[in-house]
Amino acid sequence: MAVAEDDGGELIVGDVTRTGGRALAVGLSHTADAEGRPMVGIGWVEQDQRLEITVDEARALRDELTRIISDAESS
Repeated sequence: MAVAEDDGGELIVGDVTRTGGRALAVGLSHTADAEGRPMVGIGWVEQDQRLEITVDEARALRDELTRIISDAESS
């Protein structure tokens, strides 16, 4: 697994070593939420599957990932 950044500024995590490798892209979306803030897009690279979440939802996801990582490090 590797972490990279593409030309569009998205963070790419996963198998970035070969075409068709399974990798997740995370970055700002072109759409905005009800308050005019950009949405955060999360999706599989080279596929049309994409989830757009609000900044608040992205913060909650970040906090949960931080808790999971902390738990994994302390085990």
